[in-house]
Amino acid sequence: MAVIPRYVTHYPNMDSSFPFHIKIHRLENGFESHRHDFMEFSYVIEGYGSEIINGVEHRMMPGTFTLVMPYQYHEIISEPSQPLILYNCNFGLHLYAQGEQIPGIDWLQAEESLPPFAQIEESEHAYFVSALEEMRREYMGENLWKHALLKAKLTEVLVRFDRFRRSAESPGAVGGTLCEKDKVQPKGSIWQVLHYIHTHYQDDLTLSGIADSFGFSVPYLSELFKKAVGQNFLAFVHEVRIRQACALLVSTEMNVSDIALETGYGSYNTFSRIFRETKGMTPAAYRKLKAMQPQ
Repeated sequence: MAVIPRYVTHYPNMDSSFPFHIKIHRLENGFESHRHDFMEFSYVIEGYGSEIINGVEHRMMPGTFTLVMPYQYHEIISEPSQPLILYNCNFGLHLYAQGEQIPGIDWLQAEESLPPFAQIEESEHAYFVSALEEMRREYMGENLWKHALLKAKLTEVLVRFDRFRRSAESPGAVGGTLCEKDKVQPKGSIWQVLHYIHTHYQDDLTLSGIADSFGFSVPYLSELFKKAVGQNFLAFVHEVRIRQACALLVSTEMNVSDIALETGYGSYNTFSRIFRETKGMTPAAYRKLKAMQPQ
């Protein structure tokens, strides 16, 4: 019987004004197949194993840097005798402002031609370990300009990785394609569409409007959504908006009606209903609950 990959909905510090988390993990038993809507990268410092991303496997060893895009299925297999020890970093797409490109991320080539990993040369290994350890220590502390420095370091690491994978002869991902029925020549990829929604969730978004903007037919884009994120367009938009609403409820003192408008809901009643259906409580109750929890 096939096991359905888990959908991970949370990581530490996610619902904050700076959605970022970094930690060293020791994976004695690997990590089960899963997906999520945030960015993730890992860097191996000890041990051996492999990772499967959307059905394509690559080896993991000291110096392996892997970047996982939102909604990609991935699984880590660790060798029992030499378990993987790695830096793992999660961050939200909203860490970078609307219109600001995430360094090292080419949304058009996100899955089509760029490999999701690179084996960093031994001469560069010390740099990555030093940079990631500095990020980890900065994240654990409360120094002045903490978020600014973390974002700068994250940007530097992503740029260095992307330069390296473009120059290295790493094999690209090979995957199946959807049927050609109702397909028109697109001006973008599904990853560009997902990124657009994550950065324009405040706008009046419709499936037909986005399909027209990116050169897809409506039926084909609908099919792409179900294939890439496992849900329909409207459910995906609500998920992105409610995620942002949660961050605003936790990190600001904005009133709930203003948060509804800020996250793309023209109607407070609609926002309240969708929030309650998603989180199982009202926005006010969610804010109160989070305020009582230790940071």
